[in-house]
Amino acid sequence: MRRSIAVLAVLAAVVPAAALAGGWATVQLSSTPAGVEARAPWVVNLTVLQHGVTPLAGVTPEVRITQGTMRRAFVARPTGRVGVYRARVVFPRAGTWRWTIWDGFSRTHTYAPVRVAPPA
Repeated sequence: MRRSIAVLAVLAAVVPAAALAGGWATVQLSSTPAGVEARAPWVVNLTVLQHGVTPLAGVTPEVRITQGTMRRAFVARPTGRVGVYRARVVFPRAGTWRWTIWDGFSRTHTYAPVRVAPPA
């Protein structure tokens, strides 16, 4: 009997923590940075969906870019549509850049590197 109570106490402590830790999100993009020029803005809408289904409000997604030691982060702002955020990203120089998106909820989404053209 004591053992059953101890097991139930442990489960009562662990299950709520697991429920809070669970969860994931997907990010849908209105465009990619393919074809963008250095110093020209790439404006992108990010649709953040909890479990790939439910639009997620109240998060702060970021588009993050890196080239060598240069790193930049661009916060996406709410658009007025639930779960849809807009970021204005500027690659400061030409070359190959790595880019990721922090969904503001559960993880960082990684994309293939992009080649940024010199400014026109």
